[in-house]
Amino acid sequence: MKADISLLRVFHAVMEERNVTAAAQRLGQSQSTVSAALARLREALGDELFLRARYGVEPTEKALDMAPDIAAGLERLEQAFRAAEPFDPATTKRRFRLLLGPYAEVVLVPDLTAALARQAPMALLETAPIGPDLDPRHLAGRAFDLAIGRFAAPSEDLVVSELFEDGFRCLVAPQALPDGATLDRDLYETLPHVVVAPPGKWRTGLHRRMETKGLRRNIAVTVSHFLTAASTVARLQGIATVPAKVAALTAGPYGLRNLPVPLDLGTFPTELAWHPHLRRDQGHSWLRGLIRDIT
Repeated sequence: MKADISLLRVFHAVMEERNVTAAAQRLGQSQSTVSAALARLREALGDELFLRARYGVEPTEKALDMAPDIAAGLERLEQAFRAAEPFDPATTKRRFRLLLGPYAEVVLVPDLTAALARQAPMALLETAPIGPDLDPRHLAGRAFDLAIGRFAAPSEDLVVSELFEDGFRCLVAPQALPDGATLDRDLYETLPHVVVAPPGKWRTGLHRRMETKGLRRNIAVTVSHFLTAASTVARLQGIATVPAKVAALTAGPYGLRNLPVPLDLGTFPTELAWHPHLRRDQGHSWLRGLIRDIT
């Protein structure tokens, strides 16, 4: 079988979407056209490649083995074409794919989406969760443009730089503070606390800071997302310790008070990671600059 780029694009779209209908919509083709392309691939490669599942398809072991090389090859072709002409954000239809930690998603995506709408209205932004740790293969294989989060031991193959720092604040239900009361250490340790425990090391880092300071929390409930904390604090009439940027975004809409933590817990960094093969990519350079501008 000679390499047919159109078939490889179909394979890549189905691999990412895990759904033939969604892949067809993404490619601007009919479902029957995509199904026919898959049939040609199956015959040529002697493998089913994708098996029917409850909500779409699941790749076979052979498909999973092929996927990184196909994704990398298609991205190299796209880069070659992009390098041949200047990047213009006003006219680009490029799809930017970001790996984001839960904190970065909350505080960056709204502003980044608005900035893209103004400066690159035809560009597409897609995000996916990093998970507990950053897998450098996602960036080396060109499946994603960059990652934003906290990287304790990033791969030496990646370019990693600090994007910004943030501290900690308390979201407090007004009913939890008696008239004229301040949020001192005693009250902090008494109020029912909503603990945020997203995937990754954020919870561990905050716990260690509190342990070092000897600061305790009267834990009432543990949630997995920062946006859940504010609504839960309001209903519980309690408190949550969250990043300052999250507190600024969520306190007002839920009628909560945004107060200092009784003890200084310091700051933490948010970092930007990307693969150096994109160093000469004008669009990627523009995106990195845009992200820095909004932070």
